[in-house]
Order: sequence, then C-alpha cells, then structure tokens
Amino acid sequence: MAKRPSILGILTDHTSAAAVASPDCRTPNLDALAAGGIRFDRYYTVNAICSPARASLLTGLYPSAHGVWDCTHTQRPEWVDLRTGRCRCFSHRLAAAGYRNAYFGKWHVEQSNRLEDFGWHEYELECSRGRGEPVPGTELVLSHPGYRPYRIAAIADGPRTHPAFDRAIDFLCHRTRPDEPFCCLVSTAEPHDPYVPPRPFFEQYDLERVPLPASLGDELVGRPEIVRRLQEVWRPLRPDQWRRIIASYWAVVGFLDHEVGRLLEALAASGRDADTIVFFTADHGDMMGAHGLLTKGIGTPYEPVYNVPLVFRLPAGRPRGEGGASLAREPAGASRDGNRSHVLSAVDLAPTLLDLCGLEPPPGTHGRSFRAVLAGTAAATEWQDAYAEFFGQRFLYTQRIVWHGRWKFVFNPGGIDELYDLESDPGECRNLAADPAHRSLLLAMTRRMWRRMHAIGDRSLFDSHYGTLRTAAVGPLDEETTP
Repeated sequence: MAKRPSILGILTDHTSAAAVASPDCRTPNLDALAAGGIRFDRYYTVNAICSPARASLLTGLYPSAHGVWDCTHTQRPEWVDLRTGRCRCFSHRLAAAGYRNAYFGKWHVEQSNRLEDFGWHEYELECSRGRGEPVPGTELVLSHPGYRPYRIAAIADGPRTHPAFDRAIDFLCHRTRPDEPFCCLVSTAEPHDPYVPPRPFFEQYDLERVPLPASLGDELVGRPEIVRRLQEVWRPLRPDQWRRIIASYWAVVGFLDHEVGRLLEALAASGRDADTIVFFTADHGDMMGAHGLLTKGIGTPYEPVYNVPLVFRLPAGRPRGEGGASLAREPAGASRDGNRSHVLSAVDLAPTLLDLCGLEPPPGTHGRSFRAVLAGTAAATEWQDAYAEFFGQRFLYTQRIVWHGRWKFVFNPGGIDELYDLESDPGECRNLAADPAHRSLLLAMTRRMWRRMHAIGDRSLFDSHYGTLRTAAVGPLDEETTP
C-alpha cells in the first residue's frame, strides 16, 4: 500500500469559534497550529447539541439521515441511535484501508459504546473529563424554585493533565508503527458547563477587564418567545458574575490549549509529524452571554453556538501515494484573521479527511471535500452555503438554519422566523424577517431551505402540506423551489 497520511484530531465540546479566535482568550498552542495551517472563521456545526453534531462529524450526514436527533443519554435506543447498517463513519473507511484507529474521551454518538463496531481498534471513554473537584467557596450556583441548584462555574486546585490527552500521548509514543498509518481522535467533555478550570489558568485573567458581550442586554424584540423565556433563566446573573463565567470558560479553553501543546510535542517526538494531518474542532459552541443567554441548544440558533472552530494543518512534508496527497501546507491561517471567504460545514470534514487519505466517502454522504479550499484553488463563490437541523431536544420542536454568504435564515415553524445580515449585524440583534424591504430575500432563503431538504431526503417537513403545517413564507412546491 502506498504511503498514506496519518490523522490526529482534537474534538472539544461547547467551543465557539469566537472564543478560540479572540485575543482575549489565551490559546498560544492553537495559534501556533493555525500559523502552520489554516483557521476557518466560518465553519458551522449542523446541530446545537452533542450527539447529533458528533454523529454528523463522523458520518458526513445530516441528523435527519443518520437518525441521532437528541443526546443519546436522554432517549431510548429505538428513538435515538446510530446504526452501522444504516450509515458508515469515516473510521470504517480508514480501518478497511489499513489504518490503526484510536479514540479517547467523550463519545456520545450512540448508545452501545462498542466503538469497535464503528472502525475504532482501541478506545477508552472513561477519560473524557479533566477537571478536578471544585474548591469550596469558589462555586457560582444559580437557584430556581423547584429545580436542583445549578452550578455554573468554579475553580479547581492544582495543575493537572487531561486523561484523554494522556491516553493519546501514550498511543502516539508507544503504539504506532512507522509503516502503519493511524487515526487518533481525542475528544473532551470540556469546556461544557459547569466551567471549572484549574486555578493557574483562571488566575491569568483580570476579571475587571473581561469584556461583556455587546448583546448581553438584548431585549430580544422580534425574536421567538422561547428565546425570551430562556433569557429569564439567566437574568439573575450580575455583570460581575457574567465576567467570572466568561473568564472561567476561557480558562478551561486555555487548559485544553495547554494539552494540545503537549499532544503536538508528543507527535513531533514520535517522528510522525511530517506525515500527519492535524485538526482541531468542536461539536457546537456556547452562547456565553450573547443575547443574555448561556450554554446552547433549544432556542439558540445564533452564531456563538453554530459557528465553531476549525484549525487544520496538513503534513509538514508532501505525502505521496493514493489520494494525491501532494498538497503542501497552506500558510493562510498565520494570523487570527483566518479564512473568512469560504463557508464550510461539519458534514464536510469526513469526506475531506478521506479524500486527503486517498479514499472515497461512503455513498450518499451529504458533505463534500474542501481539499481544494485547503490548497487555495477553490473559488469562494463555490463555498458560500451551510445548513443546520435542530429537533428541539426534549422540547420536541423543529428548526432549520440556512447560511448563504452574508445572510442567515432561521425557520421557526412554531414561532417567529429570523433573518440576519451577518456582515452589518454580526451580533444578530436586528431580525429582518418581517421587514417588507427584505421580503424577496426571505423568500429566496426559504427556497434555499426547501432545496436543501429535498437534496438531503428530509421528507418530514418537505412533504408536510396539512393546513396547520403551512407556516413557511413560501412552500416547498413553489415553482422557483422545485428541483
């Protein structure tokens, strides 16, 4: 077999692109990784919660196709599970091509936890969290009548390493062979709430200088009722508490960044740096005070949740063999500005990794390889669209999101639709959906949504023509929509 590149991936939880790219959040190792590769500013998850997003990342399919629409621990297997007979993961393809596959940390993709059924040769899932016990007196707790106290943030004492990174470092240093390509994926539960950083990372921040989101006090005029109700959950928080939450979140991200540095040092020490693809991404983001909201999911179709980081570094050399892996390392991410011109989706990651390894994606994959984007040969006009599906989690309502260039459309069939100009209104504070001047654009974005549904095979909404289900601005059979 011709030489194929290896893959080292880091997948975190609750990480927004804005946090990783912000100069306020200290991530020197990710900055260094981007300096040797590329940081994408507009890379979107396909769902706002863990399990659907992770299943899409592995399969290249949207949730409506792979069947994982809620967190796996919240539903019965017959309701929410990933079946290998129905869809295949990129790890299946790599295993069949002779890769040694290892997975360490948070899984949350399906309910058997038998990763060998998904192409992983060795794995350990009981190492997904790296935070220690909170120091008494450092906890920030939110109370609400009839609910258990909700711990939002705290501080953990003492420096430590993250067990998922420890396992991956051991794998790189002791269980890889020079003649065998590998795929190692490190997955963390952090920076999921509660935000509990080790004290040294928290103490890097001066709380009085932590900036608050410009939209923290957003009154949410013209937004769905669910978002206003969610905002009430966090309304008791004072500005100083918001600053502490944000600093705690950044500090957890900084701790993970430190572990990324350890992992990349181990990769270099193993001698495999020159033939290994490295990427860093997340399943979804966190509102972190934007619009007065925290965490994710439910009614939060906003950029801090859906716009997630993707830092991608190709091998230092020019790997040869199948797949034309003669792709040189792209230096375009040398600054925090990253690549703003191309819009990518999480369903694109699996076909891209397979393409770089000289392998075809499974039939029916929704995503497409962005290899040409990495090479700098893809026209930006060909990469202007992204799409996301949301199924309401335990609230059981539906939502669809369409990005096209500077525009973003949110279809809320049980509420108020939303339309934003991300160029002039990056904070998404002005909903233009009801503006007569933007009516034609609203119709065009709705048609884009229907076309994407049709292409995916998401028939539930597309085929819904019952009287009480006709809530879109224009239906799926409009003459400008029908393929």
